[in-house]
Amino acid sequence: MKLTLTFISAVLLSADAFAWGPHSEIAQAALDAMGADDPLVQRLGPDAKRLVQYVWMADFRQTLLVRSDEVFYADDYLLFPAATRHYQHICPEVEQTYSPYFRRALQALRTESTHNASRWIGSLLHFTTDTGSPPHAAGFLGPAHSKMENWLDAKLIHIPGYQPQLLGADDVSAEEGFLRRMQVLIEFSKERAQRCRADVDADRRPPVEPVVLESALETARVTADLLHTLGVLAAKATDDATLAGRVIVSKIEHATMSRLPAKVVLFGTSYSTLTEPDGSFTFHHLPAGEYRLMVIAPGRISEAKPVSLAAAATVTLEPVDLSQGTDGNLVRNGTLTLRWVSAEALDHWSLRSPQGKLAARAPVRDWDGEWIPLQSGVTYYLTARWKATAANSNGPQVFLRTKAKPDGGSITTDSAPVVQGTKEVAVIGSPEAAWAQVCIRTSQSPDTVLEAVSLRQAFKK
Repeated sequence: MKLTLTFISAVLLSADAFAWGPHSEIAQAALDAMGADDPLVQRLGPDAKRLVQYVWMADFRQTLLVRSDEVFYADDYLLFPAATRHYQHICPEVEQTYSPYFRRALQALRTESTHNASRWIGSLLHFTTDTGSPPHAAGFLGPAHSKMENWLDAKLIHIPGYQPQLLGADDVSAEEGFLRRMQVLIEFSKERAQRCRADVDADRRPPVEPVVLESALETARVTADLLHTLGVLAAKATDDATLAGRVIVSKIEHATMSRLPAKVVLFGTSYSTLTEPDGSFTFHHLPAGEYRLMVIAPGRISEAKPVSLAAAATVTLEPVDLSQGTDGNLVRNGTLTLRWVSAEALDHWSLRSPQGKLAARAPVRDWDGEWIPLQSGVTYYLTARWKATAANSNGPQVFLRTKAKPDGGSITTDSAPVVQGTKEVAVIGSPEAAWAQVCIRTSQSPDTVLEAVSLRQAFKK
């Protein structure tokens, strides 16, 4: 049975100019070769079809993905304790992603719901399929990059009759087999990049297309091998404890953010998941042991809840209620206290050097929050609660960066800053300010100068 290519939203098609164009077609060709009876397709059920969307996951770091049936942040499937930062998708750096994302995708297949597992697999698939792009494999940058990887007819990417190969009979041998398979793919596509480079530089497309197609077809075979292997291994889970629960969050008067699931992490481990629409969550096949469960939602972080799991036990927790005492804050980790991904960073915030003249002030850094959609005509208030030890108004500041579209190429505008002595800054959602990002500019770690930051919409009177 052929798995039909599903709709890819416009935001996915707005990836950067160096995107390997046929990600979805490669994933679809792999699924078609695997067939409906493959263990992975059987395990994921209808969510297997979503892999042609989720294969783009790693191109959307810090992005809120909004579709008719789901809303989630891509970084919830890109950052975790074994991968604490975003990686470039070109050799050799992309090679650092193979092992951690292979293990995390397999873990998700065993422990999480099928749509959570499909998203994690999508992240792994993106790094895998990007590697097969000739300029990615060869490390080519510059003007030739985009032409080389997109000069092909994606409709020709099919591998009929291909029988997916098992990369290893257990977790360790399969990971080793995957790494070897990726090295073969790198050499395969690198050779083709070198072979067609002269024609690309001379803008001769016809001789380039069949060479790039060879790489796309080989990448589809590798993808089929990888997916088939994950499906076979997923059924070999040895741990058997189950942890289930439900999260109650406050209602948010926001058409999009009200649909955002809560995030559940087992602190000190790599286990995490997003809740279902009804707030429920389940971890299957956990090893016995002691855990600390934490829940993250816009404006709230739960206290760490100790949980003891015996072998083969099923523990259902009392509901985690985050609905009390909320003020409509749309910022995740607004208290700057959560460090699950890394002890050296703040979850849901990314660190970068500011642009322009401030770049010369080496100690100054911008801590950028996640992008939040603003509703047109609605007023939002940015506030900050400073610690008593914070510097004066010439020191750290909090401001709002806005843009018209969710893609990375949109021009941004910075609001007036909130500093000590400033109560709040107001921003009105508009076509030009449809997305907002809370930014903290400081020479210190934000949690040393701030108690909390908040972005909330004006309450209706």
